[in-house]
Parts: sequence; structure tokens; C-alpha cells
Amino acid sequence: MPLMQFCSTCWAENLIDATVCDRCGTSLSEAEPIFYDQKLMRALHHPVPEVREMVAMLLGLRQDRHALPVLLARLLEESDIGVLCAISKALGQLGDCQAAALLAKRLAQPNALMVALTIVDALAALARTGCWEALNVLKTPPPVPERVAQEITARLETLNLLYY
Repeated sequence: MPLMQFCSTCWAENLIDATVCDRCGTSLSEAEPIFYDQKLMRALHHPVPEVREMVAMLLGLRQDRHALPVLLARLLEESDIGVLCAISKALGQLGDCQAAALLAKRLAQPNALMVALTIVDALAALARTGCWEALNVLKTPPPVPERVAQEITARLETLNLLYY
């Protein structure tokens, strides 16, 4: 099997010796400098879920507010459980109240329990920074299955947000 490389723009696979992407025509030699944060945000569209998960975690740890629009878009598009958890956690770490509405929307969708609890943690982190919208979502979550609702209540008690 020939060695392949990914295009950093569209993530298409190209032969290792290709100089331009077969799909989008981007130069693969990266003559134009791309800043590290731009590479990370592009990597949120990488075809390998583990790469997207790692990048979301890095963006959260770096508290890179420039990544907020990309993370919010990926929150609604993503289907991989690990990536959804990493994106949710990163949004909580960014501390921007804009994330509360989309986190609530994602919480209302059918999710794995792990995703729902990570979203609750992210909303709790936002509430701790003074985001009233996040606190309201925690107090009155959208309709979720009974098992998820029980876990949300237990998590709220653990986070000491039940009585605010």
C-alpha cells in the first residue's frame, strides 16, 4: 500500500509525493504559513475520531476562544461519543455563555449517558462563571430519558448546584 498524506484543508488522502491535493487543489507543501491554532481548528474535521477528540481537548486546555465557533458547529454535527464528550468539556472550559444554548440543544437529543453527563458538567462549569442560561438549563433540563434525568439530578447534587 502506498504511503499517504492528509490534506490539511479538506482531509482527503493523497499520495505522499503529491504536491497539491487531488480533491481541493491546496498546496500540500504548505508554502503559506498556517498558525498552530488554525491547524487545530482544521483538525476538528479530521476523518479519524481520535484526532478530533484530542484536538477538542487541546483547544479546551488552551482556552482558545477563537475556537468557539468551530467547537459549537462541531457539537451539533459530531456523532462520535468520545469527540462529543471532548467538545462538551472544551466548551465548559472556555467559559463562554454562548455555548449554553447549544449544549442544552445537544442534551435534548438522544445521547449516550456519558455524553449527557459531560454536557451537564460543561453547563455546571459555565454556571460557575456566572452564566445564568447554563444554570437555568441545569435546573430545568430538556426532556431526557428517565435514567438520564436521574443521573443529571445526582450530578447536580454532587456539583452543589441543586439549591442555587
